[in-house]
Amino acid sequence: MSGKHVVIFKNDAVGDLVHSLKAINNICNEKNVDKITIYISKLSEKFNFLINNQKITFKVVNYNLSIFEKVKIFFFICFNNIFKIYILAPKNFYFYLPIFFLNTKFYALCVDNINGYKRPSIFFRRFLYKYVINNRSAQFKRKATSELQNELTINKNYINNKQNLKSNLSNNLNIYLPKNYIFFHVKNKTIKELGWGITELKLLFKEFLRFSENVVLTKDLKLDDNTKIFKDNFNSFDFKTLKFTDKSSKIIFFDNIDGIDLYNTILHAKKVVAFHGMMTNLGSIRKQKVLDLFHCKIDNWSDYRNYRNSFYEFKPKYFGYDFTIPRKDMNKTIKKIKFSFKNEK
Repeated sequence: MSGKHVVIFKNDAVGDLVHSLKAINNICNEKNVDKITIYISKLSEKFNFLINNQKITFKVVNYNLSIFEKVKIFFFICFNNIFKIYILAPKNFYFYLPIFFLNTKFYALCVDNINGYKRPSIFFRRFLYKYVINNRSAQFKRKATSELQNELTINKNYINNKQNLKSNLSNNLNIYLPKNYIFFHVKNKTIKELGWGITELKLLFKEFLRFSENVVLTKDLKLDDNTKIFKDNFNSFDFKTLKFTDKSSKIIFFDNIDGIDLYNTILHAKKVVAFHGMMTNLGSIRKQKVLDLFHCKIDNWSDYRNYRNSFYEFKPKYFGYDFTIPRKDMNKTIKKIKFSFKNEK
C-alpha cells in the first residue's frame, strides 16, 4: 500500500538533530511511505537543509512545547491518517499519545537513568509498537543514540538512497572564506569556566597557524563581550550587517553566522576544533577531522557520571575524530592539541 503518512517528533537542539539524521534518512527511504511530517524546534529550524527529501513537510515548534502546540499536535493526528509516529525527541508529552491513537504504530527512543528513572514508565511503554532504550544508568560503554535510533528505524522495506549534503558556497563565503584554515568555535560559558581570555586564545591560534595558513573563528550568536574583543583583534565579517573589517590578520572572525553558511564553513575546514556539542556534531556529518574539546567540570560522583554518559551517548565513531580534555592552563592544553595534530596521518 502506497501513500502512507509518517510523523517524526524531533524538536531538539541542532546537535541532537545531527544524531538523528541517519534514522530520519532510514524513514525517508521506506518504500511504502510518501508523506512525512517532521516537527523540529526553532533552535534547529535553520538546519532543516540537512534533511533534504521531497516527501518531507516541516512544522516548527518550541523546544519545550506550549499547551497550544500540544493541542495542535493532538488534533493534527486526529484529522490525518497517520501510519507511524517516531518519537526521536523523548519528551513526556509524546508518550501519552499512543493511548489515544491505538491504530497508529509508535516507535520511540526511551530513556532509563539512575534510581530506577524511566521515560516513559513501563506502563506507557506497553503502548509502543517498538522502542529502544538509551540506558544512562549503565556502568559500561554503551551504544550512542545515533546507533540506537538507526536500530529503531531500519526496515527491510528500504531503498538504499544516501543523502547528498553538499551545498554551494554563498557569495559571502566565496569572498571571505580562506582556502586553508582550522575552524574554531568559542563557547562563552566554557571559556569563562576555563579562565581563557584573549591572551590564551591568541596562544591557541598561534599554535593552529603552525598547522594551517589561517584560522576561522566563530562564537555563540548571543551578543557578549567577545564580539568586540574579536573584532578589535582579528579580521572580521558580520553576516548580518555584511561589514568586513581588515586587521591584517590570518585569523578571521565570522560574526552572526548560522545555518547553511555555518555548515559550509565547518565542511570546508582542514580541521574542526571546538568544545563538545553542536559544532563537533556538525563536523561529524561528513566525517571531517575533528578535535573535540570535551570540557568536564567535575565536583562530585554525579558530575562524573553525567559527563561519562554524555561522552558515550554522543561520541562519533570514525577515523579522524579525536578528543581531549582542555585544561585551564593553556600551555598544557596546547601540548595535548600538538599531540592530536602531529598524530594525523
